[in-house]
Amino acid sequence: MDNLTHSLVGYTLARAGLGRGTPAPVLTLLLASNAPDADIVTLLTGGAVGYLDAHRGFTHGPVGCLMLAAAVGGGVLGGAAALARRQGKRSELSPRGALGTFALAWVGTVLHVLMDVPTSYGTRILSPFSQTWYAFDWMPIIDVYLWLALVGGLVWSHVAPRLAQRIAVGILLFLAADYGARAWFHHRALQDAAALTAAGTASPCAASPTFVRHPTMVEAAIAGPHSCIVAAALPTFFSPMTWRAVRQYPGGYELSERRIGDASAAHSLWIPSEAGPLIARARATQTARVFLNFSRFPATRVVQTSPTEAVVRFVDVRFVGNPIEWDPQARARTPFVVTITIASGWRVLDERLGN
Repeated sequence: MDNLTHSLVGYTLARAGLGRGTPAPVLTLLLASNAPDADIVTLLTGGAVGYLDAHRGFTHGPVGCLMLAAAVGGGVLGGAAALARRQGKRSELSPRGALGTFALAWVGTVLHVLMDVPTSYGTRILSPFSQTWYAFDWMPIIDVYLWLALVGGLVWSHVAPRLAQRIAVGILLFLAADYGARAWFHHRALQDAAALTAAGTASPCAASPTFVRHPTMVEAAIAGPHSCIVAAALPTFFSPMTWRAVRQYPGGYELSERRIGDASAAHSLWIPSEAGPLIARARATQTARVFLNFSRFPATRVVQTSPTEAVVRFVDVRFVGNPIEWDPQARARTPFVVTITIASGWRVLDERLGN
C-alpha cells in the first residue's frame, strides 16, 4: 500500500488505544508503519535498478522487520529520555514500558508487510531466505475507499475527541471489512478470468492461484500451444466490481477489463511475447535479471533498429497501460519496462529501466 495509508492506519491504531502506557504510541506507530519502505535509500546507492532489486525485499522480511522495530523502538525511547533530560525531568520509564515500545514498533512493521501482501505488486515476505514474491491480488496500491474512511475518521475524531477511541475502532473494523470484501470479489473475478476468454468462450486455464508466488513454474499439463497456462485477476483503482484479467499463453498474453458476472470483457487486447537468441542475450544482463525476478508476466519484443543493432524490451503485463482507465494502446510504464540495445557480435550497448 501507499505510505499515506500506512501512516493513517498507524495513527488510527494509536487512537484506538494500541500502545497505551508507552511513551509515544502515535510516533512509534507512525515510524514503524513506514519503516519497511526504508529500502528507498537504495535509490541513492544503486539507482533505479538497485532499488527494484531491493524493493520489498530484506526490509519486508522477518529479520528486517525485527531490526527496523529495534531501531524505531530504540529511537523513540532515546528521544523520550533526551527530552526528559532537556526539560530537567527524571525519566520514569519502566522496563515494561520499554518492552511495550519495542513490541509496538514490531507490530507496526509487521502490519506494514501484511498490508502489502494483498496488493498485486506483491512482497518478498521471506527475504533474505527466499527472493520469491508473494501476493493475493486483492487490493490496488492505493485504495480510495480506505483513504476516505481513514481521513474521515481522523477529522471526526478531532471534532469529537471524546469519541476518538470508538471512532478509531470503527474505522479499523471498516478496514477489515474492506479487505474481506476485496478478497471475495477477487475470488469471483479470478473464476471468470480462469474459465472464459475475453470473448466469453469457455477455455479453462491450467492454473489460477489465489495466493501467487513468482518467479515460479506452473506445475500443470498444457494441452497445446493455444492453451491458457495461468490466469490472474488484478484490481482496478475505483470499482471492486471491475478487474483486469490476464491470461497467459505460450505466445503471449490476453489482457482484458471485465466486470464480475459478465461473460465477455468490455475491453481486451493481445500482447505478444517473443523468443529467440537476442532475447536470451538480453536476459543475461544485470538489468534484465533484476526485472525478471520482479516481473510476474514478462512480455518480450525485439525491434531491429538497423542492420547491425536491435532493441529488446521486457514489459510486465501487470502494469501495461493507464492505471486509472483502460488504455487501448497498451503503453509500457516506467519503471515496469526494460530496454536493452544489442549490436552485432552480441555486444550490449545500453541497458536501462524505461523505454
